[in-house]
Amino acid sequence: MPNEVEIHITSDPRWLGLLRRVVDEFASHAGFEAKDRHALLVAVSEAVSNVMKHSYHGDSDRKLSLACQVVDGEIEICIKDDGEAFDPQAKELLPPEEVRPGGRGVYLMKEIMDEVEYWRDGATNCVRMKKYVRSPAER
Repeated sequence: MPNEVEIHITSDPRWLGLLRRVVDEFASHAGFEAKDRHALLVAVSEAVSNVMKHSYHGDSDRKLSLACQVVDGEIEICIKDDGEAFDPQAKELLPPEEVRPGGRGVYLMKEIMDEVEYWRDGATNCVRMKKYVRSPAER
């Protein structure tokens, strides 16, 4: 199995299912069990949906990329877009007990993943998420 895959799509929500299938298959080959893959897919869906909704404001013709790699027993997923800059420090993370639609994406990503970081490289937004592969005995 190659230890890296990268996919480029337009920001049309219909491609979200394709991204999820690619990540699920990659994570399966990396040793993640179904429960952990499902959680990983929630984080990926939230991150990509945030790009589509907030960075691109629903413009479905913009480009984004998603890269997955396995390094030293962890899966790393990097999503890049050239939309509006995002500063996660400027957004207040809603407490989980507050009930209202939306606003949970960054919170869920940080809860699910072992590491989440954002940065801007020139005109490109980047989010890198890492999840460690754990054996059943370690859970």
